[in-house]
Amino acid sequence: MAKLFGREYTKNEFLMYSGNPSNFAGVTPIEYSDGKARGTRAIEFRTGTGFEFTVLPDKCLDIHSLRYRGITLSQQAKNGLTGNLWGQAIPGNFSSSVSGGMLFTAGLLNAGPASTDTDGTYHQCHGNIGITPAENLCSRAYWDGDEYKLEVSGTMRESGLFKQNLMLSRKITTCLGSDELLIEDTLENLSAIPEEFCILYHFNYGFPFLCEDLKLDFGENECQPRTPQAAAGLAEAAKMIHPEHDFFEHVFFRKMVPDENGIARVIAENEKLGVGAEISYETENLPNLCQWKSMRAGDYSLGIEPANMYIMGRAEERENGTLPVIKGYEKKIFRLKIKAYTL
Repeated sequence: MAKLFGREYTKNEFLMYSGNPSNFAGVTPIEYSDGKARGTRAIEFRTGTGFEFTVLPDKCLDIHSLRYRGITLSQQAKNGLTGNLWGQAIPGNFSSSVSGGMLFTAGLLNAGPASTDTDGTYHQCHGNIGITPAENLCSRAYWDGDEYKLEVSGTMRESGLFKQNLMLSRKITTCLGSDELLIEDTLENLSAIPEEFCILYHFNYGFPFLCEDLKLDFGENECQPRTPQAAAGLAEAAKMIHPEHDFFEHVFFRKMVPDENGIARVIAENEKLGVGAEISYETENLPNLCQWKSMRAGDYSLGIEPANMYIMGRAEERENGTLPVIKGYEKKIFRLKIKAYTL
């Protein structure tokens, strides 16, 4: 059933009130024409409830912005939205090209600091998949029975001559009246040769949702700090503070305890704004959760980052024995969900 403002409608009932649901909900393709974002394609989603988000086909179908009932939940880096011309693998260039956003996907050959393989191949910070345009792009809004669905899908390749041949297929779906979106990713090794790979889902909350009023609930988990600075702040890892000019990022690794269905959840609530959000994901292929706490003024952000490794960089992960491998012709499935709600 189509749901809107507390009432349910069949398809025929809804069409009696409005012959075109795009007045309330839909997918709208646009293209930016100014600054560093010039030429970057985007698809804007509206569900009719105030749940709105923007997907970037030129950047791995990542989610640039997320708003709920007029409140911005997502973070954006100082750079703003940058086109792929500004994000190439130039050593030291990552910080001046990264856009942030609600979701930035890292991988597939590297996640974490830049890394160089023994054959001299350079892997930039967080890899190249996040600046890879989608092929076979399809966005649509359509009736499926009595439900009006909104979706976008496409595939991204991480490949090289005499090297890997990995394909990431992504579909993002929501529907009329919904306050959530579902991300369904399939990673496939299109070669007979096993391949080392990384994947990190870098979800980022920002102001005004993120502030000292935000409360976090990770449920049952084991938390370990990554650095001495994080160790000093371990007791208050889940506490958000006022921005500080000299704050050095705190990174924590959490082993989440999933529910009976293998789902882990991270809940964030801002009572003063009256809004909450939940990130949930299947832990089978994403056994680790990184919490990136950046309370630095101007770079104020909270990262909730399901991952399949420890974000140390490709070479160090290999040395540590924590660099996963996908077998020849194997497929791996990743499902994640973002939900917003009123308190």
